Amino acid sequence: MKSIKTGIAAVLLSSIAFMSCTHDDTSTYKPVLPGVNQSSDILLVKKFSTAPNFDGDVDEVWGEARPLINKATVTPAGDREITLNPSSGGDLSLEPTDLMNPYTGEAYNYSLRGGHDGQYLYLLFEWEDDTDSKERESWFFNRDTSKWQQENKYANHKNDKFYEDKFGFMFPIKANGSYPEGFEAGTCTVTCHGGLADPKPGEKVTRHYMKNAGELADFWHWKRDRHALAEAVDDGFVQWEDDFGMASANGRKNDDGISPYANNQTFEDTATGMKGPKYVIPNRENYYWIAQSEIDAGTAKAVTAIALDGTITHEGGTIDPNGDPAYSQGFGNKRIPSVIINPGGQGNDGRSEVQVKAKHTGTGWQIEIRRLLSTGDPKDAEFKIGETLPFGLAIFNNAAIAHGQTNFLTMKIE
Repeated sequence: MKSIKTGIAAVLLSSIAFMSCTHDDTSTYKPVLPGVNQSSDILLVKKFSTAPNFDGDVDEVWGEARPLINKATVTPAGDREITLNPSSGGDLSLEPTDLMNPYTGEAYNYSLRGGHDGQYLYLLFEWEDDTDSKERESWFFNRDTSKWQQENKYANHKNDKFYEDKFGFMFPIKANGSYPEGFEAGTCTVTCHGGLADPKPGEKVTRHYMKNAGELADFWHWKRDRHALAEAVDDGFVQWEDDFGMASANGRKNDDGISPYANNQTFEDTATGMKGPKYVIPNRENYYWIAQSEIDAGTAKAVTAIALDGTITHEGGTIDPNGDPAYSQGFGNKRIPSVIINPGGQGNDGRSEVQVKAKHTGTGWQIEIRRLLSTGDPKDAEFKIGETLPFGLAIFNNAAIAHGQTNFLTMKIE
């Protein structure tokens, strides 16, 4: 077994890192249904009298489950060493010093319940969030430069938040009867390593990978826009990386299966050198993704040229953004999505087997999650009746990487 060099700190991030989080100031959040007692750190998973309907509604049977009530807090992640947004042009002064700013200090109250029917694990995850965040790096027209560009992925300030809501869970995977070194005491913090060397453009200096070769953790990552049709998480895992200590060492991988999304970027006009989205839906307003079925049906049009003044030629017509505020930065209602989505594997492959039914109620998210207690896949955590396992979770509120987190949680399965 290789052991990681001691000089590498376990701080936070990648797209879901987890730092220390205490329970000194836990949440008073009230879930949709009252529960029997509550806990701030132990998720009790008992067998239901009747399994809930897996539809995103909160059935009465969820009242049998004891809620875990807590808050997920965004904590500092350390100084940036390179710029992350292309719009910054390499000027680090244009981006906030700490990687988690301008979200640092935000806290998201939540309730988590669990149960099983002898075959499936069910989770009901509710958290406070007044806004269903669907904005994600939309294409807009910059009238000052006459160029198309995207909203920043990483917010530079509080009015620069253009991303989707997300959540994540991390569970350890046993090897030879043992959890990964340090996971029982530190949960997700042991997978997160900071101060990594030699970052290239777009690489973060904090990454997830396991502490030792051969260790694995199960990683579930739900993305509001990208999973709108798939109704699943990206079921993946975290592994050891041979280039540990380097910014290139990204141990986060997806399980085998169909990707439910692709980027709507970038078309480049070879004659003018102008760049923009690959597909548009002419005259559509307030849209945040393009479905692959809309491309196949011809509703979404392929971009074929972009003139020097930014005018887009597409299959069947043109879009002239000049003088039209509908394509402007921030709130233009005809800005063009950055993502193309499809239904994915629909629970029939490893990547989509953690299924999700999500509803935004107007005041928060109400999410049912279902997965087999045991999938037989060595890259998946096993939820054994009668056992306990440590885990951590994170909530991303309109954020690409800045996330509220709660670590040092325990699932007890009865």
